[in-house]
Amino acid sequence: LQKQQGSPDMTFQALYNLYIADMEHRLKESTMQNKKYTYGKHIVPYFKDKTINQITAVDIRNWQNKIISSGFKETYQRQIYNQLNAVLNFAVTYYNLPQNPCDKAGHMGKRTRAMKFWTLEQYQNVLQYINDTMAHTAIQILFYSGIRFGELLALHPADLDFNANTISITKSMQRKGGKDIYTPPKTENGIRTVNMPTAIMEELKAYIGKIYGIQPHQRIFPFTKTFISNTIRRCSAAANEPYIRIHDLRHSHVSLLIELGFSPH
Repeated sequence: LQKQQGSPDMTFQALYNLYIADMEHRLKESTMQNKKYTYGKHIVPYFKDKTINQITAVDIRNWQNKIISSGFKETYQRQIYNQLNAVLNFAVTYYNLPQNPCDKAGHMGKRTRAMKFWTLEQYQNVLQYINDTMAHTAIQILFYSGIRFGELLALHPADLDFNANTISITKSMQRKGGKDIYTPPKTENGIRTVNMPTAIMEELKAYIGKIYGIQPHQRIFPFTKTFISNTIRRCSAAANEPYIRIHDLRHSHVSLLIELGFSPH
């Protein structure tokens, strides 16, 4: 009844259910999974039975102190706080909550401002320690194309033009329940054609040539995120270079383009 009424005296649990139902139409499935995990682990258990118009700034501060005492990194604390702030803003906008108590309680944690990346020299130093052909080819593509990891996993031979040295990005992929789930790229501009260095495309062509019986619409890289992360971790340590995440290869690509004189856009 509270959920149907949608009034500011509903419980936080009822508000959360409404918020998730609304967001599922607007966000990608992988984003929703992360969102649900954060709420389920850190937010809903604390506030679920409280009436939203009776949640005070003091309640928010007490909850913040509980999160802070858990020892999470400040950037993660900020991510958790942002989720609580978002659902209460949702209540203010659509369900007549007079004000968001987070406004008075203040922020928790801090934003991430510095992006990690490798210079070309650092990348080449690490690359010499990557002996696995599949990992070597995949990391080359990530560094020299700047595509996202899900877009890499979604690549099929049909997406490649070895005459023009281009890769067509039309989809992204993630594994869920043992199945390959394909979705559109993350943003509206995500569907694009990426120009590639000839040497990288030649390496990719040689790699595909070793895959027996591969069809035009089969995955080129049948591995998990852990496989590439572990490769980067192991080889960066061997090269005595700082470890970076898979997504930081995308930052490294942008850094390289800026170094080569391209505009930020």
